[in-house]
Amino acid sequence: MKKLGLLFLLLVGGCSANGNFWDLRQWWLNFNRSYVIDFYDNDEKIVNEELVNETSIKSGEIQTAYVGHSVVSDKIYQVTNYESNSVRANVAGYLHSVSAPAAIPAGKPIQVIGVVEIDDVEYRIIPSEMDNFVFLIRPDGSFYNEMGRIKENRLFVLDAEFVPAPENLRMLPVKVTRSEQTKPVKGYDIKYLGINLDRMMFTYFDYSKYKNVDAGEFEDISFPLKRGPIDINGVKIKVLNADRHKIEYILLDD
Repeated sequence: MKKLGLLFLLLVGGCSANGNFWDLRQWWLNFNRSYVIDFYDNDEKIVNEELVNETSIKSGEIQTAYVGHSVVSDKIYQVTNYESNSVRANVAGYLHSVSAPAAIPAGKPIQVIGVVEIDDVEYRIIPSEMDNFVFLIRPDGSFYNEMGRIKENRLFVLDAEFVPAPENLRMLPVKVTRSEQTKPVKGYDIKYLGINLDRMMFTYFDYSKYKNVDAGEFEDISFPLKRGPIDINGVKIKVLNADRHKIEYILLDD
């Protein structure tokens, strides 16, 4: 602090000779009301990855599959769950000031930019509708009564005050989550392709042989058009009726 004071006196002395004392004084006052921001990394963070099973296996039931649709499938997807830190208002409200009031919608997630420490209190920073102007949120979710402005990666606290309405307006922490699902990574899918030259046509997709989520293997399989059981790579199906539009069948237990 002594070094800052000495620097200030040296700058004052130098600027007084040039007639810029009041400019320097204003700069010093503004700098004293600015704070270092601990910016958040707003990239989404991976919470976890999980495998999700999707199956249509219904043994012993009469089922119908139309051309191009699955007869039976048992697929496993990899799901990645992401989250980002945000806050939301407990009620719809406004922040009244000398300018137009700023509306705060209820329930809408607002991304937290970062945090700043003022007088030993840590405030979360959220954006306003004006570029580089921000609101400060106390630990209990209430609003600091002055806005801030981000300039050169520092927070400058403005003199303009505002009042939240209603008085119980609070910004509550919320985790915004998103899930992303890959193509199947394991399992199989059997699709019915209709009739060709008196043969029932199927395609067997084998997802267990995927080298990655963008590539797999498939096999075209056909059987003579008839009623009765068929076996598609270990999947046993009893055909009740089949034509060029659909197939009626029962999935048999192994």
